[in-house]
Amino acid sequence: MNSIFEKSRTLRRIEEVMTDVLLCELLGTKPQFVKDLCNALGIAGSGAAVSVRRSVHETSLGETDVEAVIAVGAEKLGVLIENKVRALLMPDQLGRYRRRGDDGLKRGLWQSYVVAMFSPESYRAYIPAEDAAVVDGFITYEWVKRWLEEEDAAANAFKIYTLEEAINDARTGYVKRADSRMTNFHQSVYSIAAKHYPQLRMAWLEQAGYDSSIIHLPHALPARGDSLLMKMKMGTAELRVESRDPIGAERALNAILPEGWRTTRAKGYAGVEIAVGILDVTREFQLIEPHVRDFLIALNDLQEFYHRVDVAEAIEANRGIRPTRSRSVPDINSTDPR
Repeated sequence: MNSIFEKSRTLRRIEEVMTDVLLCELLGTKPQFVKDLCNALGIAGSGAAVSVRRSVHETSLGETDVEAVIAVGAEKLGVLIENKVRALLMPDQLGRYRRRGDDGLKRGLWQSYVVAMFSPESYRAYIPAEDAAVVDGFITYEWVKRWLEEEDAAANAFKIYTLEEAINDARTGYVKRADSRMTNFHQSVYSIAAKHYPQLRMAWLEQAGYDSSIIHLPHALPARGDSLLMKMKMGTAELRVESRDPIGAERALNAILPEGWRTTRAKGYAGVEIAVGILDVTREFQLIEPHVRDFLIALNDLQEFYHRVDVAEAIEANRGIRPTRSRSVPDINSTDPR
Protein backbone atom coordinates (compact mmCIF):
# COMPACT_ATOMS: atom_id res chain seq x y z
CA MET A 1 0.00 0.00 0.00
CA ASN A 2 1.27 3.44 -0.88
CA SER A 3 2.23 5.68 2.02
CA ILE A 4 0.75 9.12 2.57
CA PHE A 5 4.01 10.55 1.24
CA GLU A 6 3.70 8.68 -2.06
CA LYS A 7 0.05 9.67 -2.44
CA SER A 8 0.85 13.30 -1.68
CA ARG A 9 3.98 13.48 -3.83
CA THR A 10 5.58 15.12 -0.81
CA LEU A 11 8.99 15.53 -2.44
CA ARG A 12 9.22 16.34 -6.12
CA ARG A 13 12.96 15.99 -6.47
CA ILE A 14 15.58 14.49 -4.19
CA GLU A 15 18.83 16.39 -3.85
CA GLU A 16 22.03 14.95 -2.43
CA VAL A 17 21.85 17.12 0.68
CA MET A 18 18.62 15.34 1.63
CA THR A 19 20.16 11.87 1.55
CA ASP A 20 23.31 13.26 3.19
CA VAL A 21 21.22 14.31 6.18
CA LEU A 22 19.30 11.03 6.19
CA LEU A 23 22.56 9.07 6.35
CA CYS A 24 23.98 11.35 9.06
CA GLU A 25 20.90 10.77 11.22
CA LEU A 26 21.14 6.99 10.88
CA LEU A 27 24.86 6.98 11.66
CA GLY A 28 24.39 9.19 14.70
CA THR A 29 21.25 7.69 16.23
CA LYS A 30 21.15 3.99 15.37
CA PRO A 31 24.11 1.93 16.65
CA GLN A 32 22.76 -1.21 14.99
CA PHE A 33 22.77 0.57 11.63
CA VAL A 34 26.43 1.50 12.17
CA LYS A 35 27.29 -2.11 13.01
CA ASP A 36 25.38 -3.53 10.03
CA LEU A 37 26.85 -0.93 7.70
CA CYS A 38 30.38 -1.75 8.82
CA ASN A 39 29.70 -5.46 8.38
CA ALA A 40 28.46 -4.76 4.85
CA LEU A 41 31.73 -2.91 4.18
CA GLY A 42 33.74 -5.84 5.56
CA ILE A 43 34.67 -4.15 8.85
CA ALA A 44 34.30 -6.41 11.87
CA GLY A 45 34.20 -5.44 15.54
CA SER A 46 32.85 -1.93 15.05
CA GLY A 47 31.24 0.04 17.84
CA ALA A 48 29.24 3.25 17.92
CA ALA A 49 29.94 6.37 15.91
CA VAL A 50 32.27 8.79 17.67
CA SER A 51 31.43 11.69 15.36
CA VAL A 52 29.35 12.31 12.25
CA ARG A 53 29.82 15.36 10.03
CA ARG A 54 28.41 16.52 6.72
CA SER A 55 30.15 18.60 4.05
CA VAL A 56 33.61 18.51 5.61
CA HIS A 57 35.98 20.94 3.92
CA GLU A 58 38.99 21.60 6.14
CA THR A 59 41.98 21.25 3.83
CA SER A 60 42.96 22.02 0.26
CA LEU A 61 42.06 18.43 -0.65
CA GLY A 62 38.37 19.07 -1.28
CA GLU A 63 35.08 18.19 0.38
CA THR A 64 33.80 14.99 2.01
CA ASP A 65 30.02 14.62 1.76
CA VAL A 66 29.64 12.55 4.94
CA GLU A 67 32.44 11.74 7.38
CA ALA A 68 31.89 9.29 10.22
CA VAL A 69 34.47 8.31 12.83
CA ILE A 70 33.65 4.92 14.32
CA ALA A 71 35.17 3.14 17.30
CA VAL A 72 36.71 -0.19 16.35
CA GLY A 73 38.18 -1.66 19.49
CA ALA A 74 40.62 0.86 20.93
CA GLU A 75 41.11 2.60 17.58
CA LYS A 76 39.15 4.99 15.42
CA LEU A 77 38.04 4.23 11.88
CA GLY A 78 37.30 7.03 9.44
CA VAL A 79 34.50 6.36 6.96
CA LEU A 80 34.62 8.91 4.14
CA ILE A 81 31.47 8.79 2.04
CA GLU A 82 30.79 10.33 -1.36
CA ASN A 83 27.05 10.62 -2.05
CA LYS A 84 25.58 10.74 -5.56
CA VAL A 85 21.98 10.70 -6.76
CA ARG A 86 22.46 11.56 -10.41
CA ALA A 87 25.33 14.04 -10.86
CA LEU A 88 28.52 12.86 -12.52
CA LEU A 89 31.75 12.41 -10.64
CA MET A 90 34.25 15.20 -11.20
CA PRO A 91 37.75 14.28 -12.38
CA ASP A 92 39.74 12.65 -9.55
CA GLN A 93 36.87 13.26 -7.11
CA LEU A 94 37.22 9.86 -5.46
CA GLY A 95 41.00 10.04 -5.60
CA ARG A 96 40.82 13.14 -3.41
CA TYR A 97 38.86 11.12 -0.84
CA ARG A 98 41.82 8.75 -0.62
CA ARG A 99 44.19 11.67 -0.10
CA ARG A 100 41.93 13.12 2.59
CA GLY A 101 41.92 9.75 4.30
CA ASP A 102 45.73 9.70 4.26
CA ASP A 103 45.76 13.25 5.59
CA GLY A 104 43.50 12.18 8.46
CA LEU A 105 45.97 9.43 9.33
CA LYS A 106 48.79 11.96 9.56
CA ARG A 107 46.68 14.32 11.68
CA GLY A 108 45.63 11.56 14.06
CA LEU A 109 41.93 11.80 13.23
CA TRP A 110 41.76 8.02 12.79
CA GLN A 111 44.08 5.03 12.73
CA SER A 112 42.52 3.55 9.59
CA TYR A 113 39.91 4.63 7.06
CA VAL A 114 37.71 3.47 4.21
CA VAL A 115 36.30 5.34 1.23
CA ALA A 116 32.70 4.43 0.43
CA MET A 117 30.23 5.40 -2.28
CA PHE A 118 26.60 6.08 -1.30
CA SER A 119 24.28 6.01 -4.31
CA PRO A 120 21.43 4.17 -6.01
CA GLU A 121 22.51 0.79 -7.34
CA SER A 122 21.92 1.96 -10.93
CA TYR A 123 24.52 4.71 -10.52
CA ARG A 124 27.36 2.19 -10.19
CA ALA A 125 27.18 1.42 -13.91
CA TYR A 126 28.30 4.98 -14.67
CA ILE A 127 31.36 5.01 -12.41
CA PRO A 128 34.56 4.73 -14.49
CA ALA A 129 36.71 1.72 -13.65
CA GLU A 130 39.61 3.88 -12.45
CA ASP A 131 37.29 5.65 -9.99
CA ALA A 132 35.63 2.44 -8.81
CA ALA A 133 39.09 1.05 -8.02
CA VAL A 134 39.60 3.81 -5.44
CA VAL A 135 36.47 2.89 -3.48
CA ASP A 136 36.63 0.35 -0.64
CA GLY A 137 32.91 -0.35 -0.66
CA PHE A 138 29.48 0.68 -1.91
CA ILE A 139 26.47 1.60 0.23
CA THR A 140 23.42 1.54 -2.01
CA TYR A 141 20.22 3.42 -1.36
CA GLU A 142 18.46 0.09 -1.85
CA TRP A 143 20.44 -1.50 1.00
CA VAL A 144 19.60 1.35 3.38
CA LYS A 145 15.94 1.21 2.31
CA ARG A 146 15.77 -2.53 3.09
CA TRP A 147 17.43 -1.94 6.46
CA LEU A 148 14.82 0.68 7.36
CA GLU A 149 11.97 -1.56 6.23
CA GLU A 150 13.24 -4.43 8.35
CA GLU A 151 13.80 -2.25 11.40
CA ASP A 152 10.38 -0.53 11.42
CA ALA A 153 8.70 0.26 8.12
CA ALA A 154 5.97 2.40 9.69
CA ALA A 155 8.29 4.53 11.81
CA ASN A 156 10.75 4.91 8.94
CA ALA A 157 8.13 5.57 6.26
CA PHE A 158 9.38 9.03 5.33
CA LYS A 159 13.01 7.93 5.03
CA ILE A 160 11.94 4.93 2.95
CA TYR A 161 9.89 7.20 0.69
CA THR A 162 12.81 9.62 0.30
CA LEU A 163 15.14 6.82 -0.78
CA GLU A 164 12.53 5.36 -3.15
CA GLU A 165 12.12 8.74 -4.83
CA ALA A 166 15.90 9.11 -5.15
CA ILE A 167 16.21 5.62 -6.64
CA ASN A 168 13.47 6.33 -9.18
CA ASP A 169 14.95 9.74 -9.95
CA ALA A 170 18.35 8.20 -10.61
CA ARG A 171 16.85 5.74 -13.09
CA THR A 172 15.43 8.54 -15.22
CA GLY A 173 17.85 11.30 -14.28
CA TYR A 174 21.05 12.61 -15.76
CA VAL A 175 23.68 10.15 -16.88
CA LYS A 176 26.66 10.78 -19.07
CA ARG A 177 25.96 9.65 -22.61
CA ALA A 178 28.70 9.55 -25.16
CA ASP A 179 28.24 12.13 -27.88
CA SER A 180 30.39 12.18 -31.00
CA ARG A 181 29.62 15.85 -31.71
CA MET A 182 30.79 16.98 -28.27
CA THR A 183 33.77 14.64 -28.43
CA ASN A 184 34.83 16.16 -31.75
CA PHE A 185 34.41 19.64 -30.29
CA HIS A 186 36.56 18.89 -27.24
CA GLN A 187 39.26 17.27 -29.33
CA SER A 188 39.25 20.16 -31.81
CA VAL A 189 39.71 22.63 -28.95
CA TYR A 190 42.53 20.44 -27.62
CA SER A 191 44.30 20.53 -31.00
CA ILE A 192 44.38 24.33 -30.97
CA ALA A 193 45.30 24.59 -27.29
CA ALA A 194 48.11 22.02 -27.51
CA LYS A 195 49.66 23.78 -30.49
CA HIS A 196 49.20 27.44 -29.62
CA TYR A 197 48.64 27.47 -25.84
CA PRO A 198 50.62 24.51 -24.46
CA GLN A 199 51.02 26.37 -21.16
CA LEU A 200 47.31 25.76 -20.49
CA ARG A 201 48.06 22.01 -20.32
CA MET A 202 44.65 21.03 -21.60
CA ALA A 203 44.07 17.30 -21.27
CA TRP A 204 43.02 15.06 -24.15
CA LEU A 205 39.45 13.79 -23.73
CA GLU A 206 38.76 10.41 -25.28
CA GLN A 207 34.99 10.67 -25.00
CA ALA A 208 32.68 13.55 -24.05
CA GLY A 209 29.10 13.46 -22.79
CA TYR A 210 26.25 15.01 -24.72
CA ASP A 211 26.18 18.09 -22.48
CA SER A 212 29.86 18.39 -21.53
CA SER A 213 29.63 22.16 -21.77
CA ILE A 214 32.49 22.98 -19.41
CA ILE A 215 36.13 22.23 -20.15
CA HIS A 216 38.23 21.93 -17.00
CA LEU A 217 41.95 22.69 -17.10
CA PRO A 218 43.17 21.55 -13.66
CA HIS A 219 46.81 21.22 -14.78
CA ALA A 220 47.09 24.83 -15.95
CA LEU A 221 47.80 26.11 -12.43
CA PRO A 222 50.38 24.83 -9.92
CA ALA A 223 48.25 24.68 -6.76
CA ARG A 224 46.04 21.67 -6.14
CA GLY A 225 42.42 22.80 -6.18
CA ASP A 226 43.05 25.86 -8.39
CA SER A 227 41.91 25.58 -12.00
CA LEU A 228 40.84 27.28 -15.20
CA LEU A 229 37.47 26.61 -16.80
CA MET A 230 36.05 27.23 -20.25
CA LYS A 231 32.29 27.58 -19.75
CA MET A 232 30.64 27.57 -23.16
CA LYS A 233 26.99 27.84 -22.08
CA MET A 234 27.78 30.64 -19.64
CA GLY A 235 30.04 32.38 -22.13
CA THR A 236 32.87 32.89 -19.64
CA ALA A 237 36.45 31.90 -19.03
CA GLU A 238 36.99 31.42 -15.30
CA LEU A 239 39.84 31.21 -12.83
CA ARG A 240 39.02 29.42 -9.57
CA VAL A 241 41.22 29.49 -6.49
CA GLU A 242 40.45 27.26 -3.55
CA SER A 243 39.90 29.06 -0.26
CA ARG A 244 38.29 28.49 3.11
CA ASP A 245 37.62 32.24 3.13
CA PRO A 246 36.03 32.84 -0.28
CA ILE A 247 34.61 36.22 0.78
CA GLY A 248 38.03 37.50 1.77
CA ALA A 249 39.65 36.00 -1.32
CA GLU A 250 37.07 37.56 -3.62
CA ARG A 251 37.51 40.94 -1.95
CA ALA A 252 41.29 40.75 -2.35
CA LEU A 253 41.04 39.74 -6.01
CA ASN A 254 38.49 42.44 -6.76
CA ALA A 255 40.92 45.09 -5.52
CA ILE A 256 43.49 44.18 -8.20
CA LEU A 257 41.15 43.16 -10.99
CA PRO A 258 41.76 44.40 -14.55
CA GLU A 259 39.00 46.56 -16.01
CA GLY A 260 36.16 44.60 -17.56
CA TRP A 261 36.76 41.45 -15.51
CA ARG A 262 34.56 40.37 -12.62
CA THR A 263 34.86 38.27 -9.51
CA THR A 264 32.69 35.41 -8.31
CA ARG A 265 32.63 33.09 -5.35
CA ALA A 266 30.96 29.97 -4.02
CA LYS A 267 31.54 27.55 -1.19
CA GLY A 268 35.21 26.66 -1.10
CA TYR A 269 36.52 28.98 -3.80
CA ALA A 270 36.75 32.50 -5.17
CA GLY A 271 36.92 33.17 -8.86
CA VAL A 272 37.66 35.64 -11.62
CA GLU A 273 35.67 35.63 -14.86
CA ILE A 274 36.16 37.12 -18.29
CA ALA A 275 33.03 37.44 -20.43
CA VAL A 276 33.71 35.95 -23.85
CA GLY A 277 30.20 35.26 -25.11
CA ILE A 278 28.01 32.16 -25.24
CA LEU A 279 29.45 29.55 -27.58
CA ASP A 280 27.07 27.35 -29.58
CA VAL A 281 28.98 24.09 -29.84
CA THR A 282 26.33 22.57 -32.13
CA ARG A 283 27.59 24.62 -35.07
CA GLU A 284 30.31 23.47 -37.45
CA PHE A 285 33.67 23.88 -35.74
CA GLN A 286 35.22 25.97 -38.50
CA LEU A 287 32.44 28.53 -37.98
CA ILE A 288 33.06 28.85 -34.24
CA GLU A 289 36.84 28.45 -34.26
CA PRO A 290 37.48 32.22 -33.91
CA HIS A 291 35.22 32.22 -30.85
CA VAL A 292 37.09 29.22 -29.42
CA ARG A 293 40.36 31.09 -29.87
CA ASP A 294 38.87 34.04 -27.96
CA PHE A 295 38.18 31.66 -25.07
CA LEU A 296 41.74 30.35 -25.15
CA ILE A 297 43.13 33.90 -25.19
CA ALA A 298 40.99 34.72 -22.16
CA LEU A 299 42.17 31.58 -20.35
CA ASN A 300 45.76 32.52 -21.11
CA ASP A 301 45.12 36.02 -19.73
CA LEU A 302 43.71 34.50 -16.54
CA GLN A 303 46.72 32.24 -16.19
CA GLU A 304 49.10 35.19 -16.53
CA PHE A 305 47.01 37.15 -14.01
CA TYR A 306 47.23 34.24 -11.55
CA HIS A 307 51.04 34.25 -11.77
CA ARG A 308 51.42 37.97 -11.08
CA VAL A 309 53.29 38.48 -7.81
CA ASP A 310 50.60 40.70 -6.28
CA VAL A 311 47.86 38.26 -7.27
CA ALA A 312 49.75 35.24 -5.93
CA GLU A 313 50.30 37.04 -2.62
CA ALA A 314 46.63 38.01 -2.38
CA ILE A 315 45.52 34.44 -3.09
CA GLU A 316 47.81 32.84 -0.52
CA ALA A 317 46.99 35.46 2.11
CA ASN A 318 43.29 34.64 1.82
CA ARG A 319 43.25 30.88 1.40
CA GLY A 320 42.70 30.14 5.07
CA ILE A 321 44.56 26.87 4.44
CA ARG A 322 48.14 25.73 4.09
CA PRO A 323 49.67 26.93 0.78
CA THR A 324 49.96 24.20 -1.84
CA ARG A 325 51.55 25.95 -4.79
CA SER A 326 54.45 23.51 -4.95
CA ARG A 327 52.48 20.75 -6.65
CA SER A 328 54.37 19.12 -9.48
CA VAL A 329 52.48 19.29 -12.76
CA PRO A 330 52.48 16.40 -15.24
CA ASP A 331 53.82 17.04 -18.70
CA ILE A 332 51.02 17.89 -21.12
CA ASN A 333 52.15 15.19 -23.52
CA SER A 334 51.48 12.56 -20.87
CA THR A 335 47.75 13.38 -21.05
CA ASP A 336 47.54 12.61 -24.78
CA PRO A 337 47.27 8.84 -25.32
CA ARG A 338 47.91 8.95 -29.02
